[in-house]
Amino acid sequence: MARWTETCTLLLALGLAAPATASPSRSRTPLAASLAAREDAEEAAQREVPAVFALPPAPRLDPYGPRPPGVAQITREQILAYGLQNPLVEAASADIEAMQAVLQQARFAWVPTIRTVTALAPGVSTQCEDLQVALVDPQTSATRMEDFQYCRPRGGVDIDTIRGYFDQLAAAGVTLRFNADFTVPLYTFGKIKSVKQMAAQGVALAELNRERLRQETALRVHQAHATLLLARSSVRILEEAWQVIGDARETVERELGLVEGAEDAENPDRDPADILRIELGELEIEERLLEARKVEALALAALWAIAGEAAPPGFDIAENNPSPDQIQGGLRTIDYYRELAAERRPEAKMAGAAVELRRAAERLARAQFLPDIGILVSAQFAYSNAADPAMRALYYNDRYNYSRIMAALGASWNLDFHNYAFRLRKARAERRSAEHQREAALLLLGLEVEKAYRELLQAQRSITLTEQASKRSKQLVVDLQVKETVGGGDLKELQRALTRWAEWRFKHFQAIMAHNVALANLSRAVGQHLSAAAR
Repeated sequence: MARWTETCTLLLALGLAAPATASPSRSRTPLAASLAAREDAEEAAQREVPAVFALPPAPRLDPYGPRPPGVAQITREQILAYGLQNPLVEAASADIEAMQAVLQQARFAWVPTIRTVTALAPGVSTQCEDLQVALVDPQTSATRMEDFQYCRPRGGVDIDTIRGYFDQLAAAGVTLRFNADFTVPLYTFGKIKSVKQMAAQGVALAELNRERLRQETALRVHQAHATLLLARSSVRILEEAWQVIGDARETVERELGLVEGAEDAENPDRDPADILRIELGELEIEERLLEARKVEALALAALWAIAGEAAPPGFDIAENNPSPDQIQGGLRTIDYYRELAAERRPEAKMAGAAVELRRAAERLARAQFLPDIGILVSAQFAYSNAADPAMRALYYNDRYNYSRIMAALGASWNLDFHNYAFRLRKARAERRSAEHQREAALLLLGLEVEKAYRELLQAQRSITLTEQASKRSKQLVVDLQVKETVGGGDLKELQRALTRWAEWRFKHFQAIMAHNVALANLSRAVGQHLSAAAR
């Protein structure tokens, strides 16, 4: 921006003042120097119009150069609407959906998880026989017969030894076992509640992060849009300057006799080096125009990138001239914006949500010292096709054919206290860190609001001052031009007046851009759109 301001000064000093005649003292220049200067002037007079001043319309998807006819023209608000569908915002929306799934999982933490084990393995071939055993009553010495079931592996092998187990595999058959265990939690001393709170804060953080990205997108749109308008205003100023310096070239060439049929208009006092000064001015203008075109292309490409594939390809902006954005409800006090930032800014809310998340994590770490109370349920089933299913005698544990279910009130308690203590200490430190980060975030937000607010005030005042200065400098130029026409003017004063007028004109455009960018920065700082045109 500063270089474009310097350009206005330089082009007016070299271009607008070029038609002036040289000082009478130049007529005493030595002959050799005069001839050399004239040869240089004739060479400089052959310079063609640079391509940057005669650019054809650019291809539709090329941001460099004048826009081709027929491309869609959309407003800044439309670009913003397209930009809010960019991949980063969409990714943040997907993160919200993921955190909502985590929250749903936490809400259903009371639903028991059934853990099952199914095993298919070689069994044991067993057979059972009913025997009668004579029992003697020790008090009465009476004898009675009692039935007894005798079960043993076939072949008399000992299946509780490795050798015996493998010896009977040929006739062992197949054993199927199925176990299912689950616990219905009744009271967990706040563990489930803490997990729900942590998941809820995770959803809040994901939503705030999406809002942060949306506001960042709005800020980038406002910055790129303002830069594009200023670049195009600079291009127009430089193109006007090129026309002015072109008129000056014609005058100098005519007075130096470099134009055919203009012998009567030759001025013997015209310094041949004036054409070189014009040449230098043209080179400076061309270099500045190349820079302005580059900035224009980068700003337009930035808008294309922000708008993404949702926007019409190769679109152009509908606005032509920079104009200051209006503030909804007028400019308020800085204290109002500080309070608004603490209340609405996503980063401030995110810092508060992070504190709540760490507090819930601390409560969860503290609750780990206590047991979980619930109903324990265990179901078991086994079947072996080679084991006698009649093994039902009292005191006999059938390991191959059975079905059981058990329900009991129990407590699950992992006595890992030393690790729990370390985790609790870590959770407390993280909670304190989050609290300090929240305090730091509020301080930095206040500083950001202060900076944006002061820049906005300065830009507002600068718009008024530069507008007034542009009008006054234009009036002065008109007055000096009238005096010059009637022969009573001062050419040097006219040159300086023209230079100041161009400078103030560009500074006015620059002040408008600074105002709009400052308003966008203040909107981002407080977390709320402040422009009357924003939606």
